[in-house]
Amino acid sequence: MGAEIYIMKLADHFQIDFNSKASKEAVIIADNLKITVLTDQILRLEFDPQKEFDSRPTQLIWQRKLKLPDFSYQQDEQELLVETRNLKLKYQKDSKELSQDNLKIDIKANNENWFYGKKDDQNLKGTYRTLDGIEGAVELEEGLLSKSGWTLIDDTASLVFNDTGWLEARNKGDEYQDLYFLAYGDDYQKILNDFSKLTGDIPLLPRWALGNWWSRYWEYSAQELKELMLEFEEKEIPLSVCIIDMDWHQVENKYTSGWTGYSWNREFFPKPKEFIHWLHNRGLKTALNLHPADGVHPHEEQYQQFAEFMQLDPKSEEGIKFDLSDLDFINGYFKFLHNPLEDEDGIDFWWLDWQQGTDSGLEGVDPLWGLNHLHYYDLARNLNKRNFIFSRWGGLGSHRYPIGFSGDTVVSWDSLKFQPYFTATASNVLYGWWSHDIGGHCMGTEDPELYTRWLQFGVFSPIMRLHSTKDPYLDRRPWGHGAEVFEIAKKYMQLRHQLIPYLYTHSYRAKETALSLIRPMYYQEKSEPAYSLPDQYYFGSELIAAPFLKPANEMTNLSQQTVWLPEGEWFDFFSGEYYEGDSWYQIYGDLSDFPLFAKAGAIIPLAGEINFGDSSNPEKLKVEIFPGADNKFELFEDNGAAAESELKTAKTTFKNSWQQDLLIFEIEQLQGEAEVIPRDRCLQLNFRNLRSPKVEIKSDGKKIDFKSSYDQKVGTLKLEFDYDPEKSYQIKIKNNNELIDKKDLRVDKIKRMLKNFKLETVVKTELAQSIEKAAADNIGAEFLERFEAVLSSLQMKTLIEMLYSCGSSRIKNADTDQLLIFKGDLEKMSFNFSQAALTKGHHRAEMKREKEEIKDFKLIDLKNINSDQWSLEINYTDFIKERFTN
Repeated sequence: MGAEIYIMKLADHFQIDFNSKASKEAVIIADNLKITVLTDQILRLEFDPQKEFDSRPTQLIWQRKLKLPDFSYQQDEQELLVETRNLKLKYQKDSKELSQDNLKIDIKANNENWFYGKKDDQNLKGTYRTLDGIEGAVELEEGLLSKSGWTLIDDTASLVFNDTGWLEARNKGDEYQDLYFLAYGDDYQKILNDFSKLTGDIPLLPRWALGNWWSRYWEYSAQELKELMLEFEEKEIPLSVCIIDMDWHQVENKYTSGWTGYSWNREFFPKPKEFIHWLHNRGLKTALNLHPADGVHPHEEQYQQFAEFMQLDPKSEEGIKFDLSDLDFINGYFKFLHNPLEDEDGIDFWWLDWQQGTDSGLEGVDPLWGLNHLHYYDLARNLNKRNFIFSRWGGLGSHRYPIGFSGDTVVSWDSLKFQPYFTATASNVLYGWWSHDIGGHCMGTEDPELYTRWLQFGVFSPIMRLHSTKDPYLDRRPWGHGAEVFEIAKKYMQLRHQLIPYLYTHSYRAKETALSLIRPMYYQEKSEPAYSLPDQYYFGSELIAAPFLKPANEMTNLSQQTVWLPEGEWFDFFSGEYYEGDSWYQIYGDLSDFPLFAKAGAIIPLAGEINFGDSSNPEKLKVEIFPGADNKFELFEDNGAAAESELKTAKTTFKNSWQQDLLIFEIEQLQGEAEVIPRDRCLQLNFRNLRSPKVEIKSDGKKIDFKSSYDQKVGTLKLEFDYDPEKSYQIKIKNNNELIDKKDLRVDKIKRMLKNFKLETVVKTELAQSIEKAAADNIGAEFLERFEAVLSSLQMKTLIEMLYSCGSSRIKNADTDQLLIFKGDLEKMSFNFSQAALTKGHHRAEMKREKEEIKDFKLIDLKNINSDQWSLEINYTDFIKERFTN
């Protein structure tokens, strides 16, 4: 017998079960072109003059053996035709290279015609590697979606996985191409789902990752971190994660710059295992910060073992170079440096803070991508943790390695303003779990208002993580900016933990459907407004968020945001104020306000009680229910297991059935494992915006006892009862007339907002009385004329926009620059925008638009103007004079 050949490979937990070879029935070869019909809207186009086609998994594409779609093809000596439900391909054979003349595809959904080499200038963008040091907007990378209805993905440069579990070059000629053509029209949701079938699902997050995180680049000792965590708990601000930044390790040494390190700094953490155990006992998970670029040197506690493993003499004090081309290094990197810190000390996950440059040791592999892939699969090697990392975007396919760290942003309003657009647009590449440095990372100017607005956005972002750099004047503690900010921050951070049932359900949805928690408006609406809203986004299936992103006006002390609500009926989540859909609104608010809208019929499950460090399935489940439409919401819960064989799940289905005078709310018998649900669960159902409701509750057809209260002022019916998951429930709520309460809170809101105006108190009082009378008598805006002398133009503008749902805004980000003009309540105010003009300095521009009627809204493209200093001026007092005094 011959000697056994040893093949070096990565450890078993890095060996992935790829399914990269498509079924024979899906493949068509026409000379130099191999076409694989992957789905009815995705084709693989592999061109190779050598006809050495490649079925190995690439860095991007892992699965090609999918359910075979219906398609047909025919070919002769000159031509190949392929047709699916979504596309038609035509290829002229005997081609030495691909060209616009020999390869064409028709997209059926929108009658678009593509040819090889055609440029797409309508791509809806994806995301960006890192926002380190960036203030404001950047141009995002190309994404998977385009208004053209097609996208071409070039995977030619990807390396391929081999039998070692790691990567190698394809060694193909220069003419070789590996392309994926996506044809979808405007069905964005389906194409994302289909693409995830090729590249892998968006993983299910650990539930605790959806709570509040604390992080700061600071030389904390273990005792100082303990005291800080106790202060959060004492102030009733819940947390689920406490990150330890890079000073956990030995920064000062004679071998490295100090960024890289794997040995505890015993001065700060004399007993690290006891400290991590203390965090765990308070319900907190933790991560250590990593910068692996400098390798491993003799000052590290792990150096001798690792050096011997790498067949180096430890006495030589030779550094162990970071090298992802060396399989021994990769195996040892985890075995000696990371696994003991997890298994012995209790570290839960790793923060890969990059600092890698572009040299991985393996040509063609970005070290960021390599580290993300390897750390993600190593963490769950024992199946007792879910795969999970915290790192920067490594390119298309990175959705497989959540979550993302967006980098060290500059503290500024421009940085905050970019983040909602940046976050929502990342869903176009399936990268839905971004974590930002909430409050901003560095430089800039600390500002309590900016901090508050950033924190509010953080609550309604994928991951809520407070963080800043090492500067004593950067403070991310909620109580570090005064009493008013503290009370607001406390309220919103408590709400974040209440939202965990809703957020975790959307982690399940992301895994199953490839739809991210946060996504652009155009996923569900294809109208012009939906493509022109960088500042607002869907927050799950039930809500739309539109954060305040600019400082309050100095004359009104109010923040303003322009919002478009899609067709249907909508409610302010907090106040219950009613809004008609398919309309624009100017939303104003003080520092405590956040624009959040629930759709008609919305069902939003929340934790009824919150405790510091507790992100488990809640014993008391509170459900917010809005009237006006039929709806269904499926709540997903599980036992938190990492191994699929041990995962036990439970699905609770809530249904809203709506009629004008009757709402029937049903809770179906639980599907799955009842043991997942807390044994003594209590349900609190808050039915919002109802008039004089009459209630009946039955369980499995029998009436049950329940607690009931009704707040007539806000129209909320609260019902409470003990919940048995083995039973079904039906709640009938009736009113002999109209059940829904369409609250018009404009007058009450204006009276509240007037407190913020820089205005004499006596004027505020008289103005409030006049507004109340005008609303009661259903008269127009002429009453405002007599306040013209005492109101600033901005105060007048604010009042008119709040009363009559009209306004103007400049909509700007890295991809768009538009002027929006809209008007709303035409019955009470029928002016046109006759004085609207674009001005620069004191000079009128040629774009002056006199007496132009704006029917609903108008968007003016400003990219044709060579200056970014243009602004809109509308003289509202002139409107009043011209329209209501003649």
